Amino acid sequence: MAQKIEQNELAWRGNSPVSTVFDDVYYSADNGLEETDHVFLHGIGAPDVWMGQDHYVIAETGFGTGLNFLATWRAFKASGATGRLTFISVEGFPLTEGALRSAHETFPEVSIYSGQLCDAWPPAADGFHPRIFEDGRVTLILLFGDAAKTLPRLNAQVDAWFLDGFAPAKNPAMWSDEILDQVARLSRPGTRLATFTAAGFVRRGLQERGFDIIKAPGYGRKRERLIGEAKLPAPLSNTGRTQLPEWATLPKQAEGPFVVVGAGIAGRSVAYALARRGKKVTLIQSPVSPCASAVPSAIIAPRFILDTQSHADFFTSAYAFAIAHSAFAPHWATIKGVNLLGKNKADRERHAKLAAQLGWSADWLTWDGETLNLPRGGTVKTSGVLKALAGNIEVRTFHVDELEQTDDGWRLNNFSSGEHIDAAHVVIATGVEASILPDSLIWSEIRPNRGQVEILDAKDAADLPSTSISFGGYLTAEIDGLRTLGSTFDKLAEIGAQDYQVSAKSRATIETQFSNATGLKLPNNAYVESWAGVRATTADHLPFVGALYCSKQISAQYAPLAKDAKTTGLRPAEPLDGISILTGLGSKGFQYGPLLGEFLAASLCDDPLPLPADQIPSLHPLRQKIRAIIRGT
Repeated sequence: MAQKIEQNELAWRGNSPVSTVFDDVYYSADNGLEETDHVFLHGIGAPDVWMGQDHYVIAETGFGTGLNFLATWRAFKASGATGRLTFISVEGFPLTEGALRSAHETFPEVSIYSGQLCDAWPPAADGFHPRIFEDGRVTLILLFGDAAKTLPRLNAQVDAWFLDGFAPAKNPAMWSDEILDQVARLSRPGTRLATFTAAGFVRRGLQERGFDIIKAPGYGRKRERLIGEAKLPAPLSNTGRTQLPEWATLPKQAEGPFVVVGAGIAGRSVAYALARRGKKVTLIQSPVSPCASAVPSAIIAPRFILDTQSHADFFTSAYAFAIAHSAFAPHWATIKGVNLLGKNKADRERHAKLAAQLGWSADWLTWDGETLNLPRGGTVKTSGVLKALAGNIEVRTFHVDELEQTDDGWRLNNFSSGEHIDAAHVVIATGVEASILPDSLIWSEIRPNRGQVEILDAKDAADLPSTSISFGGYLTAEIDGLRTLGSTFDKLAEIGAQDYQVSAKSRATIETQFSNATGLKLPNNAYVESWAGVRATTADHLPFVGALYCSKQISAQYAPLAKDAKTTGLRPAEPLDGISILTGLGSKGFQYGPLLGEFLAASLCDDPLPLPADQIPSLHPLRQKIRAIIRGT
């Protein structure tokens, strides 16, 4: 599970907020905004450096109060820039939301930006936390955790650096060789750099790593500072980088136009993420295949696991990202919060351990000895979220019988009408309907899993708890006078028309599960209707996201792994041109889809990745194929 991150409160020294961890000020008592403008924005040459750029990436060591980000956001917007801005910042001791708001009260000039940042502030969870502002034109990627361990997990190319850790004497770890190695690794020739410090060992360390460094006038009582530019490829360009298996490659960069096949939460999340990057996207919905995302409402509650594997961070990051996503904002049930009920003593003991290990503040999680409460989770109206994600994207109703590779990309054929759609790049987000993939691309097993839910009239179910509850099954809060109770999890060998039909047996299973967990009985007159669909699940319950490959080629290339799973030097796997996939979201589509859509779009557009590098193998489309090769199956 995600590791506990220690949060930081503020002390005050005059008008300056002080870190209680490092006993140093976050910003100048004279004027923190002026200091940021002088030291960092002018230091990198803003706003000129981002004018005319499609995408400009700034990275920072030490998010602190976020004042540098707020000032940069304000300057970017005021400059009239037409491109996009990504701001990446690492923070080992994030402030509480309350402390963050307090630190910004001094600066009404950025209040409009501060409010949005604080509303989207993540829990204190180890890992990457992307946030999207300005209708997708400004992205913040917060990296919570120790900088020396977190920056090697970052996959990005940075255009400018703000080196803003506390003073070297107060926080020497932030100015270590390990950190400077990462600054060099993530830079390119022409990358700019600004910092408040003028320490000689910092200047020399940056020069050793290919930066031209000069001294410039400081701010306030600080006489000098450093600015610079990377002139040569970094001599230590791979130092400390997270090493991945050779097969865990990313999709090839693509310009589009893109066709996304599948109009459920997976397809719409990818389409949204591509469209906000300025890509031309067409979204294909099937006229015949039912969509599992059409379940009337969904609960947003994380899958917590007592585990230290990297994908444990993914669950909490995806949960917090969905909660902050603008597409969800208008579609929450009025009553927020989710109560996670323990089914038995072992379950309650596990919840207690989760609460202790996470250490989240009470506005994110509380444990009362019986119930794990998530105040920011809750129920969303799925149709509203799906509509918001599609936005102004073209949606076509078209049944795909066959996917055919062409000289220029891929062709989607419909045999009955004789029509076809051509795409430079196609994203497969069809859930269990993967039969359109050519046999040569059969890469992993998707397991169909039937689920039935019951729709209740909220008035006739008034005696039930009003909040969303999760107990193995779930009961949503009220939306539009209705509540959803579910769900069954029926494994299927293959899919038939009957699997989309409701059954009395499934209703009885749901009733029993609910009564056993809550001790409550459902009134017979509360039922309005039943709904059934088929989810796409995987053997390890993790989604597939990324490139697709030629199955025969991968089998031959990685055959030596069958003799020795530690064999290296087999060359990176070569992705196929123009095709990628997002599927296997199971019952957590509305939590996993938005973040995975961002990840896939960032991969295709060569943007900074919003997931740590070590999470890529856990979610990679080839992982089951490689396991099968190793096992000789």
